[in-house]
Amino acid sequence: GINAEYGGCKRVIDYAVKIRVRPDSLGVVTDGVKHSMNPFDENAIEEAVRMKQKKVVKEIVVASCGPPQSQETIRTALAMGADRGIHVEVPAGTDADLQPLAVAKIFSKLVEKEKPDLVILGKQAIDDDANQTTQLLAGMLDWPQGTM
Repeated sequence: GINAEYGGCKRVIDYAVKIRVRPDSLGVVTDGVKHSMNPFDENAIEEAVRMKQKKVVKEIVVASCGPPQSQETIRTALAMGADRGIHVEVPAGTDADLQPLAVAKIFSKLVEKEKPDLVILGKQAIDDDANQTTQLLAGMLDWPQGTM
């Protein structure tokens, strides 16, 4: 079986929220807006849980980079069936500056430390639609990847 599976769980503005542009036009209003786990990350965690139920995976470790509120997202992943959560805290208000390359570098260090046999990430985040972190991480680790 696979020793450990590692997955990301990004905190994003909830998909059902009507987005409003900030008065300075430099982003969207986030204060007082409902946030939840990125739906594509939910899919990845659900698949990891299915793999664990089939005894293919022994442990599911999730990680989130973000402000203190990201702990809520990690708790959601734990409630879904993850075994452990890692929170890489960034100051509140600066998480929008956390670009895919920075997240991939952080995840790369976590993978070096945790030594999972498999990493499953959502295909993209619904806030920036970048679809880059997974590919960047695979390149940094020199690991094969499957994307869609």
